[in-house]
Amino acid sequence: MRQKWLFVDLLCLLLIGCTTPQQSVQQVTFTESHEDFANPERGFKLLTYFEHAPFTNAPTERIYHIQRRQSKITLQQHSYYLMDYIDRDVDQVYLDAFDANMQVLREAGCKCILRFAYSYNEEDPLEKVGANYQWVKRHVEQFKPYIQKNADVIFCMEAGFLGLWGEWGPSPDFPGYDGTEQSFMTRVELLNWLLDALPQNRQIAVRTPYYKRMYLQIKNIPIKPIDVTIAHTEAPQARIAGHNDCFVSSANDYGTYLKDAERYFWQADTKYTVMGGEICQNCVYSDGERAIREMERYHFTYCDNGEWNDNRGKWKASGHWDAICQRMGYRLVMDKASILTDPSSHHLTVNLDLHNAGFAAPQNPRDVELILLNEDTTFTFKQYNIDPRFWLPENGTISLKFGADIASVPKGEYKLYLNLPDPCESLHDNPEFSIRCANEGTWNEKHGYNRLGKITIE
Repeated sequence: MRQKWLFVDLLCLLLIGCTTPQQSVQQVTFTESHEDFANPERGFKLLTYFEHAPFTNAPTERIYHIQRRQSKITLQQHSYYLMDYIDRDVDQVYLDAFDANMQVLREAGCKCILRFAYSYNEEDPLEKVGANYQWVKRHVEQFKPYIQKNADVIFCMEAGFLGLWGEWGPSPDFPGYDGTEQSFMTRVELLNWLLDALPQNRQIAVRTPYYKRMYLQIKNIPIKPIDVTIAHTEAPQARIAGHNDCFVSSANDYGTYLKDAERYFWQADTKYTVMGGEICQNCVYSDGERAIREMERYHFTYCDNGEWNDNRGKWKASGHWDAICQRMGYRLVMDKASILTDPSSHHLTVNLDLHNAGFAAPQNPRDVELILLNEDTTFTFKQYNIDPRFWLPENGTISLKFGADIASVPKGEYKLYLNLPDPCESLHDNPEFSIRCANEGTWNEKHGYNRLGKITIE
C-alpha cells in the first residue's frame, strides 16, 4: 500500500506537552496522486444551446453520467436563447423546460454555467440580437424564481442577455462602448437585476474586466481588485466575476483587454472570484505552455477543452494536456496529519497540512466536516470558521486545525475522514458533489469522504 499510516501510542510526552496514558497520537503522511478524476464545480465544460421549448436536445442524466465517467466533466454550459420571446413574455413551456434541465443536472451530479441570450446568428440585425430594456428586465424577473429555486446546481451565471451569444456586444437600449458613464448606465442596471436574481452566494461573470471596472466607477466603489476582507461577502464587487471567451486567442484576446491595467486587475481579482471562458481559435498564442501560464495567472476554474478548434490535440501533442486537465480549478492535496485522541477530555484534534496544486481556489460555499465511520454508523462534526474558498494555490502549505467533542461516540474502532460536501441540503449527502483530494488510497467513493486515518475510542 503506497500510503503510509504511522501509529504512535504515547505514555508521557509527545507533540503537545504532557499526555495521559490514555492519549494517543497518530502521525500520517499522504502520497500525492496524479490521476485525473471528476470533481464538482471545476474543469472543462460542455456547451449546450437551448432554443425552442420543449427542448428536443436536452441531455439526459445518463448522458451526463457518461461524460462525467469518461471525460471527467461536471460543468455544463447551458446557454438559453430567447429568440421566440424578444418582444413578449417567456411562456410556461419554456420555464418548465428550464426547470426540468436543472433537475437532470441535480440527478446527474453536475452543475451549470448559466447564460441567457437572444441570438447567435451573425447575420441578425441589431433589433434581433437583443431585446429592449423593458423586455430584458421582464425576462430577468420571470426567470428569477427559477434561478433561486435551482441555485444549488448553478455554479455561476454569465451576465448574458446582450449582443450575439450574450457576450455583451451591441444591443438595443444597452450602449456602453464610448467609455462614458451615461452610456453604461443601463448595463449597470442589468447587472443589478442579475445580482438580485441570484442568491447572494453566487457570482455573475462579465465578459471583460472593463465592464466590472465601469460598474465599480459608476457605483462609486474603489476600482481595485477585491482583497481578503471583501472576498466572498455579499458586496457587489465580490460577486462580479469574469469570463474570457477568447482566451489565449490573440495578443489581447480579441479585445478582452484594452490596456495592461485591466490584465493586472483580473489577475489579482480572480484570486477570489470565478474565472473561466473558452478559446476562439488555434493560434500561436494558444500553445500548451502559455495556456498553463495564463491559467495560473488568471486562476482559471473552467474552460472549453479546445476540441472544436483542435487546441486539445495540440496540448496533447506538446505534453501539456494532463496538467491542464488536473489543475483546472482547485486540486487539493493532503500532505500530512497528526491525530490526537484524548479520552479524558473526550476530544479529538486533527492538524492537517495540505496544498492546492490547481489554478484556483473553490469558489462557492463548501462545508468542512470530520467524519467517524464504524460499520456504516456515521458521526459528523462540522467545522466552523474554516473556508476552502481561501485555500489559494499561491498560499503554499495550508495548515488547518480541526476539533471534535467525542463524548457521545461509543467505544470502538473508527475510520476518520475529511468531508468537503456541498452545503446545499439537496446535495449535501450526494458524494458526487463532495470534493475529492488528490491522494492515493484515501478516497471513499461510496460516501464521498477523504480518509485521514483511524482511531480507537476506549
